[in-house]
Amino acid sequence: MFHFFSIYYDASNKGNIKIVPIVVQFFSKTGVKHGILEFIEQMHESADDLFANIEYVLEANELKLNQLVSLGSDNTNVNVGNHHSVFTLFEKLLPGLIK
Repeated sequence: MFHFFSIYYDASNKGNIKIVPIVVQFFSKTGVKHGILEFIEQMHESADDLFANIEYVLEANELKLNQLVSLGSDNTNVNVGNHHSVFTLFEKLLPGLIK
């Protein structure tokens, strides 16, 4: 497979359902590759719930958390807030993580 990778996500509404595509980007022998790992339905818009769902998608796709180098998202408090956000939850596990 590949070693280090980045993920990107952004929620959108489809009726009453919030859909979150999880996109991965990595380097291969032939250059930069990217693609959609999974679409998840996000019932609640809390940092904890979104973090847990993203972590599950990574594990389900056999991606090692310690190889995640950057996290991309829109600029909401849930995603990148300074005190309790998806980024701060990942950063506790991966202190060098880039946003």
